[in-house]
Amino acid sequence: MNQTQENNEKGIILWAAQKVPEDVCEKIRKVGDGRELVITLDRGTAEAAADRVEIAFGDIPFDLIPRMPRLKWLQLWSAGADILQQIPELKTLPFILTNTSGMHGRQLSEHVFGMILTWIRRLHEAYFAQKRREWRRFKQAELATLEGKTMLILGYGAIGKTIGKTARIFGMKIIGVRRRAEAGEPDITVMPVTRLAEALPQADYVVNILPLTQDTRCLFGAGEFAAMKKGAVYVNAGRGATTDENALIEALRGGHIGGALLDVMETEPLSPDSPLWDLENVLLTPHYAGWHPRYREMALEIALENLERYVRGGPLKNLVDKAAGY
Repeated sequence: MNQTQENNEKGIILWAAQKVPEDVCEKIRKVGDGRELVITLDRGTAEAAADRVEIAFGDIPFDLIPRMPRLKWLQLWSAGADILQQIPELKTLPFILTNTSGMHGRQLSEHVFGMILTWIRRLHEAYFAQKRREWRRFKQAELATLEGKTMLILGYGAIGKTIGKTARIFGMKIIGVRRRAEAGEPDITVMPVTRLAEALPQADYVVNILPLTQDTRCLFGAGEFAAMKKGAVYVNAGRGATTDENALIEALRGGHIGGALLDVMETEPLSPDSPLWDLENVLLTPHYAGWHPRYREMALEIALENLERYVRGGPLKNLVDKAAGY
């Protein structure tokens, strides 16, 4: 068997990226053990290679996956596996799915607390007063601190635990809510999601970092907002579609919750006619809480380590349960 035939037997690595440094390309080829490497953002190129793709990385045209009969492994560039909700057929196809879980906790935690601190210290109001050259004097009663407050973290996994550690530095109490209960850390209560209604009235801040699955779509709705403590603040940095946005708007307009700090929306970009733009008790950022100046490098490290494991026949890191959706 000549080298071309051997490569054809091995299949190819399809990598969707704008640019991969040449030294990284060489490492991929070396670790790939003779597999052909195709790097492209062009759909036509991906289509032409579809019947030979064994391994795929990044934001490939996901609707082509059912046309990739040799696909054995897809490495996502994100922590969320939203493609499983967008294309349910993928759940039944026999390929391994992995993500970049583990590299988002620090920056996402900083973003969440950046929004909270901006809110409670009214930094956004001070900034716009500055632009008007107005020496804005806040009353002490208009400001708040975090010490002694309770934060409920909905989706208490790896990222949630990082947020919890930061919250404890501020002297906050933590309630973690996850799919199944588990032993908590010292001074942290961990509850199953079936007890969410019991936990909500205790929280001053509800932080939603849930992934989007069939079970979590619109999980947080009118009943959950009504169960929150009056004046509590809702933070969503997970997936927008886990929240019933109409119910959120009504809760904000009615004044039952004190505010919403949102990095994700049900539909993105947010429609220009959405009431969320104009509500005084809302702070928005355009879905970048998980971004990091070294995001590409960190994702590449995970991908290359998994490629080495794959070629050796070892277990891959960051496996996604396709049936569960995360």
